[in-house]
Amino acid sequence: MKLVRLFAFAAAPPLFGFLPFNTMAADSAASLRPVKSLALPASTDPRLEQVLALHKGQPVLVNFWATWCEPCREEMPALARLAARWQARGVVVHTVAVADNTAKVDEFLWETLPDQKGLPVLHDRDQAISRAWDVRVLPTTVILDRRHRIVLRGTGAIDWDAPAIEKQLKPYLD
Repeated sequence: MKLVRLFAFAAAPPLFGFLPFNTMAADSAASLRPVKSLALPASTDPRLEQVLALHKGQPVLVNFWATWCEPCREEMPALARLAARWQARGVVVHTVAVADNTAKVDEFLWETLPDQKGLPVLHDRDQAISRAWDVRVLPTTVILDRRHRIVLRGTGAIDWDAPAIEKQLKPYLD
């Protein structure tokens, strides 16, 4: 049994500081946790900050994921539906693909979202952004209010269609 697990992790890209992604797969109760409003983390990679600057005054949901992460695959369709539902209210959903190449990301999105408009993706192949944002488990989601302060954080696959999640998001996204 240990040999099988070791092989499964050997097939995944090496990620320094990440917990095994499948530890969250069995957690069907993944949810968002309130965070005392925090400023955005400082990063040596300005790409995410540049994306956020384009959405000044809008709430933003940032989802960190990877193609080799099964909980990410499970979560992605519901995340796309959430983006479509809240788009008219000015909410932005942006994703960050961690430690992946562009071709795999494109294939993943085509497989998981074949009938839906894709979500914006920022590639974090060297993990500079995910490290700065203290992402240690995939998927991880960070909710920013209109002033781009971190107000909610979730780890594991979240059911973005659940009424409880919608209720929790509403005060920050309306």
